[in-house]
Amino acid sequence: MIDRYLGGASLLVALCVIAGLFFSQPEQTALKMPENVTEAVTPKVVKTRVDAVMTDCARRGSTTRVEGSIRNLGSIGVTRVTVQTIWKDELGQVKDTGLVYLVGEGEYLAPGASMPFVDTTELRGVARCNVRALDWWADD
Repeated sequence: MIDRYLGGASLLVALCVIAGLFFSQPEQTALKMPENVTEAVTPKVVKTRVDAVMTDCARRGSTTRVEGSIRNLGSIGVTRVTVQTIWKDELGQVKDTGLVYLVGEGEYLAPGASMPFVDTTELRGVARCNVRALDWWADD
């Protein structure tokens, strides 16, 4: 009979020890994420982009003339800018192309700056014109 009380008492002591260990654990607090206090530091991104825009395409006599401008849309100055002029017939087929050299070596087109250009052709059958910035250099 004492075995019966001893077993029950042992079980009660074991439960008290387990409960004591459980409740004696330090209280765990939720981990706080550090506030996002990072300073936005953007590295200097160097971009070069030149855009060509046609402003006029007209035939006068036997000469077709295209006018336009280029603009430096990048973040640094560019040099040796080349524009391609495209001469098309009534069906939109390319008849010929030309090159216009705008900014020479040693000269720079600053960011945001623009420069006009003109090209002509004596080619017969030209009905439409187009332009595109073909090449430019950034020496930085």
